[in-house]
Amino acid sequence: MKAIIILIVGVGLGWLANMFLSPMLGGGHAGMEQADAPAEKKPLYWVAPMDKNYRRDGPGKSPMGMDLVPVYEEDLAGGDENAVRITPAVMNNLGVKTAEVVEAPLVKHIETVGKVDFDESRIRHIHSRVEGWIERLNVAAAGDPVRAGQVLYELYSPALVSAQEEYLAAIKSGNRALIKASARRLEALGLNEAQIKSLAQANRVEQRVKVTAAADGIVKALNVRQGMFIKPATEVMSIATLESVWVKADVYESSAHQVYQGQSAEVSLWGLPDKRWSGMVNYIEPVVNEKSRTLPLRIRVVNDEQQLKPNMLARIELEAPSSSPQLLVPRSAVIYGARHARVVKALGGGQFQSVLVELGDQGVVDGKPVVAVRSGLQRGDKVVTSAQFLIDSESNIEAELARMDEGQMGSGSMDHGSTDHGADGQIVHAMGVVDQVMPAMGMVKLTHDPIPALDWPKMTMDFPLAEGLSTSDFKPGETVHFMLWVGDNFEFRIESLMSGHQMEDQGMEAQSMDHHDMHHDHDMGAQ
Repeated sequence: MKAIIILIVGVGLGWLANMFLSPMLGGGHAGMEQADAPAEKKPLYWVAPMDKNYRRDGPGKSPMGMDLVPVYEEDLAGGDENAVRITPAVMNNLGVKTAEVVEAPLVKHIETVGKVDFDESRIRHIHSRVEGWIERLNVAAAGDPVRAGQVLYELYSPALVSAQEEYLAAIKSGNRALIKASARRLEALGLNEAQIKSLAQANRVEQRVKVTAAADGIVKALNVRQGMFIKPATEVMSIATLESVWVKADVYESSAHQVYQGQSAEVSLWGLPDKRWSGMVNYIEPVVNEKSRTLPLRIRVVNDEQQLKPNMLARIELEAPSSSPQLLVPRSAVIYGARHARVVKALGGGQFQSVLVELGDQGVVDGKPVVAVRSGLQRGDKVVTSAQFLIDSESNIEAELARMDEGQMGSGSMDHGSTDHGADGQIVHAMGVVDQVMPAMGMVKLTHDPIPALDWPKMTMDFPLAEGLSTSDFKPGETVHFMLWVGDNFEFRIESLMSGHQMEDQGMEAQSMDHHDMHHDHDMGAQ
């Protein structure tokens, strides 16, 4: 009984102590929980994910319909003032991917188009060594196949008849020197050893001498008909073979130093995309074409299955490895501007920054297209390869200046024939009419108006397109405005292509954006 009373008294004293002493000691256990709990961070303001200048005091939606992102004090400490910060959720939604800047030898990938032709070194031209008449012609037309030993035509020639009679007379005389001299005369007039031997065995003059094919092939040209009188100067026919062919092509002047005789090449056809032929450059013209500024070359290709036919258009790929390692980035990471080229560099921690780069040659490494970077990046840097255009639109001041320059060219300098000078060439704006769209070749044929800046008259030309430029919305006969980049070595490519409707739409959009910016500035001033 006494123990129970003592226990009750102890519990009571403990309750009284908790009631009266707890406030003086900071709240007891409850106070410890509050002391251990971290203070809730408060954002300084809220910004649009893709526009750091769009700020609000609280959460909401950006003009693009995206949730505003909170900015805390620690986000600003130690960060690059020209960088843009993106939350992991937004990065995931945008599909941001990065690649590392590597240093490796560059294999320049040269692509061009060529035309298949006969191997002229294996064409046989058939001539008669005497005058005479074609009594029988066994070839009907050009393109006919012929076999080795096949009789091509039969010729009656008084000179050959006389020479045969002399040979038979020499045989009857038994004079070996005379027989040998008569046989040599028959050889000089076009008879082969087998025909001379047959003549001696038959001991009878052949009025019509048979002319046979020396090898298999096809008739490339047929210049006579049955009954015609021919002379030694007359080319009766020419016979070619398709066992090997030549592919004649041109490369731009800027790539001329990277092709050499004996260089390997790959040839393919648009109709047979999975089939490839290996060839070798066996001749390079010593002179550049003055009009096209291209260097003609010739590739010999073994054509065992004879699928390559003369006058076919073929796609040609040449590889030219560099001698020293270079800094390389994926071609997809580069943003090409009218005056500048840049990439979006990943700084880590969700921060990104646009940097201007000086580019070198383009090439291939492990089958992937890459670009050499001369300045602006270092080995080990990471660059964005997807969604970089969205990030670049709100990145550093250099990118803003470059974009402003391009915007001025796109709006204020859209006059016909206007030009701007870039670091490695000039940008020319002009008008033209689409004649043909060649998406597989990455080209478009235009009949352009005169371009005074280049001293070009009105003419029709094939223009290569910049990487990634689509022509799917354009049709022959459509009037377009195009921005042409012209390099120092007379290289040129179309950087942008816009129809009349697109220009009108862009003008309306620009007016709408100006109105939105004015409204946005008003809101910022009110804050």
